Amino acid sequence: MSDYNEPLDDGLSPEEKLGELRGVGSDPLVALQSEMELMNLDWYDRFNELYVQTKTTSEEYRNQYLLAFREWKEHMAQFDRHETLPSVTQVDLFIKNSLKNQSPSVVKTKVRYVREVYKWMQEESQFPHPTNWDPFLKALKQNKIALKSGDADDFPVLKLEDVQRKVHEITNIAERAAIVFQLKTGVRSSELCNIRFSDIKIANHEVMNHYEPLGIGSDPILDDKQNVVYIPRDEIRKKNKRKCPTVIPLDDETRATLIDYLLIRPDNGDEHVFLTKKGKPLDKGSLQVFWNNNWRPEYEYDENDEFRSISPHFGRHWISTWFRSRKSWNEPWVQYLRGDRMGPDIGTKRSAMHRYVHAYFGDIEERYEKDIFKLEIL
Repeated sequence: MSDYNEPLDDGLSPEEKLGELRGVGSDPLVALQSEMELMNLDWYDRFNELYVQTKTTSEEYRNQYLLAFREWKEHMAQFDRHETLPSVTQVDLFIKNSLKNQSPSVVKTKVRYVREVYKWMQEESQFPHPTNWDPFLKALKQNKIALKSGDADDFPVLKLEDVQRKVHEITNIAERAAIVFQLKTGVRSSELCNIRFSDIKIANHEVMNHYEPLGIGSDPILDDKQNVVYIPRDEIRKKNKRKCPTVIPLDDETRATLIDYLLIRPDNGDEHVFLTKKGKPLDKGSLQVFWNNNWRPEYEYDENDEFRSISPHFGRHWISTWFRSRKSWNEPWVQYLRGDRMGPDIGTKRSAMHRYVHAYFGDIEERYEKDIFKLEIL
């Protein structure tokens, strides 16, 4: 039995000393090596086969995984250790060596890809990997300052084909309609939940006739307009955050998914366009669930990653970036679409709002139809 008064190695931290006194080592994975050696299989190749090759059509994206796996396996080859059961020290060394010639954001992404294999093994009972120990997470925390990036908290940079793929995977009609609507219009969660039938006008006789009792398309600001949605400013519609009113075109894909939803939407007399499964007005929490159901865990990140998890706000980010960076829109057009204030406050008088919307909607309507991205869902 250990003598508790016996001095321990001075190089140990207090936590490690306590672990030794309790008979708990600081490297719990080392005892599991023999279990993973029962099969001579490259588990990174297996993960690639099961998940990476099926999760995206982007060859560039797949190659990023393969490169990370290759560098990790080369790193672990110098140790007498199974590559899926590293120590914290070995992960820490991988991070520090990578930072010598790669940016923090690249290194964090690379570690995240390798860590996905470890997390997969934690979730599957066939593997011995404990759920209460993650050497990757511990090493990331130890290197938090060194890995800090100027781009931290940004959404991941997705290609159009990535967005198309995720939308194609959505099978729930209501969830697809709401997500496509946010991607194509950039409205905030509170604004989407706030849309009334009076705010939308669609060139579909069946929908217009069915929802006429709820005042569909009846707001005067929509006169002489078709296939549009009106998002009032904050002082007109409580919980809307935009400082200027906006009428936004609804392209053929947005209309198609919206019509699909409206044709199965519960007839309960509620003036809100989007409802929960229970027939109540959609709220921000329910909308978050819509996005979680369809974008996570693939685009879910933790506090040690350089990206923020995909959420409903991604739609606003995506369309703003699309028009600014990919279509070189004039900044006033983007600000109009977002409802950002440009110049003096236009107030809440109906005549002033009509003039403002008329001026900018005329500028962007045709350009929007020409430049809006296609999700290839028709």
